[in-house]
Amino acid sequence: MPNQPRMDKKVWSLVLVAGTASYLDSSLLVSLGVALPIWTKLMQLTPLQSGFISTLLTLMVALGAVVGGWLSDRFGRVRVFNLDILFVAVGAVIIAFAPNLPLLLLGTVIAGLASGADLPTSLAVISERTSDQLYGRAITITQIFWTIGILMSQFIGFLTAKMTVGSVRWIFGVIAAVAFINWSIRVFSRRFRAVEESLEQANEAAHPVEKQAKVRLRDILQNSQYLKVLVALTLFYLLWNLPANTWGSFVNYFLVTVSHQTQAYATLVALIANLFNLASNSLYVKVSDTKYRYPVMYGAILVGSVAFFCAGFWSNIWWVFTVAYIMYSATNTLCGEPIYKIWTQTFYPVDVRASITGFSYGFVRFFTAVFSLFTPTLMAWSVQNFLWIIFGCAVASGLLAILIVQMLHRQEVN
Repeated sequence: MPNQPRMDKKVWSLVLVAGTASYLDSSLLVSLGVALPIWTKLMQLTPLQSGFISTLLTLMVALGAVVGGWLSDRFGRVRVFNLDILFVAVGAVIIAFAPNLPLLLLGTVIAGLASGADLPTSLAVISERTSDQLYGRAITITQIFWTIGILMSQFIGFLTAKMTVGSVRWIFGVIAAVAFINWSIRVFSRRFRAVEESLEQANEAAHPVEKQAKVRLRDILQNSQYLKVLVALTLFYLLWNLPANTWGSFVNYFLVTVSHQTQAYATLVALIANLFNLASNSLYVKVSDTKYRYPVMYGAILVGSVAFFCAGFWSNIWWVFTVAYIMYSATNTLCGEPIYKIWTQTFYPVDVRASITGFSYGFVRFFTAVFSLFTPTLMAWSVQNFLWIIFGCAVASGLLAILIVQMLHRQEVN
């Protein structure tokens, strides 16, 4: 591989602290999925009520992304980001100790809004403080945090599988602790604030023209070239996210409630799958800023599509789904979330990146929320048809990824 500029300590510290936003986002989504069978049993929830809890979180993430991205571009990314992290901690504490459904929903609303707002904001914070040669890797490293968040939630859920309410408190208590520690560092550490300011000044000096040319979100949406990119990116992320969010939130529900496996087995399968996911993320850090980025993406699209074709074809065999899920998890981030984040920071001017990423991310999360509402019902209706829907999404997102690469090449030529 060609020599690449190295990330110094300042960039690493920024990525590590900002990457915690990705950790918290994934932890919330997956922890909800791990806890869902427990809540379903203890609170005697119907399939529609179980789906509503996941739907509410996703809806709040969507709303938070749209509003948070706009607020950060208007009032300052650092200020908004710090508030986001604090309210994630508050919401997680409420969820951890919620004795009934109304308080559980309240905590979900608070944590979801804050979690949604911090993602586009954190990406903009990173991209405007790192060079063009580094932010592919920087953003990909945040995806490793995303995977670690999944793994931590599943690992704690596995260790505490027999504790029922205690398991929920451990899972969401850890989320609250991480969020509060991160908020404390960002607010009270003078050294970290100095690092952020020096990186921002250095990047402004490297891109003086870009910083001087202020661009409004309205200008982007009225530009047909940018609008086509926005539509393509949003549809790509939606079709990739439907399977990813479904199995992040409902793999435990699917294996326990639909396939009649134990809670410990379901959590262990998810944990193993995401260990493979972590390994592939680590690989992607090395190729994300090189010519190998897209060959790796094409291979991942093929593996994921084949995995869910097999799961749909042999839908009545639970272990086939287990293998398919592990294969999909081992490759899905190589053709999904990281490349989407890199593209959103590549196609648009820095002044509107948070707003437009928040709009796209929020739109996707809204429709994902609608899908989540009916996911348990669809699973109960027909496992095979549900898996064929997932297969169709995987294929369609792959085709859109190929189209976006062609659009990017045309932009580079022009």
